[in-house]
Amino acid sequence: MLQLHSLSTLIMPPHEPPIESSWLKPSLFAAFNAMLLITISGIFFAFPCRWLAQNGQWEFAVVSGLLFLVSFCSLIFLNGSDPGILHRGSLEEDPNIQYIAQVNNKAFRLQWCSKCSFHCPPRTHHCPFCNICVEDFDHHCLWVNNCVGQRNFRLFVLLLVSLCLYLVVLLATSVLFLIRTRHMPLSLDSAMAIAVAVPALVFLLPVILLLMVQAVSVSKGKSLRNNNPLDQGCANNWYLTICMPAQVVDLGLVGVGWDKAGSSSLVPDPSSQALSPIVLSFGVFSRALWEPLGTSLFIALLGSCPKKWVEGNCSRDETPGWEPWALCFPS
Repeated sequence: MLQLHSLSTLIMPPHEPPIESSWLKPSLFAAFNAMLLITISGIFFAFPCRWLAQNGQWEFAVVSGLLFLVSFCSLIFLNGSDPGILHRGSLEEDPNIQYIAQVNNKAFRLQWCSKCSFHCPPRTHHCPFCNICVEDFDHHCLWVNNCVGQRNFRLFVLLLVSLCLYLVVLLATSVLFLIRTRHMPLSLDSAMAIAVAVPALVFLLPVILLLMVQAVSVSKGKSLRNNNPLDQGCANNWYLTICMPAQVVDLGLVGVGWDKAGSSSLVPDPSSQALSPIVLSFGVFSRALWEPLGTSLFIALLGSCPKKWVEGNCSRDETPGWEPWALCFPS
């Protein structure tokens, strides 16, 4: 018999207000990173890129300009994005009760979060910097002063890819400019080209390394902090990472079912109407944006894609109208 918590009990008091000065240093560091990107780009476009464009090579300006826009917009959007915050807890929840989530015939004991007052779903972690629980938590990125989780991971990967390509273009263009002007005396343009090439090379190496780490993590169904109990293989892992709608989730949609042995498992409640129209609109927008783009990319790369969004023992086709919050558990 399935027993669901009343939605009225799934309301948690607001988090304790953070210390007023705690946000200052990480925010200034993130702002410094954005200004550093703007400064290096400004020097690049004003000196070596301008010289090449004046000599008929406009392709460097066009390519680098597009990559700069993508990198800068990704950086700004990632800074203010929702990583997958789980806001709600139960005032009546007993921290001594042990909840067991059944995933692929494996049992996982849900950890109690004393800060958010609820039992955390698998792969959820409480970020000490933001004082929030994040779904599919990967890490807290100090460069953007935000967590990276289930709902903004694709934006983080987009930032890494675009930034990596942009740094390669900066380095290659600056080196090409120095080669083209090697017969000329040292000028301000040459000095500025060196000033662009050196930091581009310094930042390129760690960005490539981080991108490789993320690629390996997605392929193996892991994150920097957690393992994925629903590893579907390399192709399916990439398909789900690229295409899965980043829908905002309300823990009011989750109930607790008890079996005859007395253990419990989290199951979704399709009849719940806890999601607001704004949240539903965001879910529709995410699905309309990411599903066709991700599916087209997969077909272009692999020639085919999985027919179903397999998530544990439950697929999207079996639960119309319901989007699982992170993992889909058997009832």
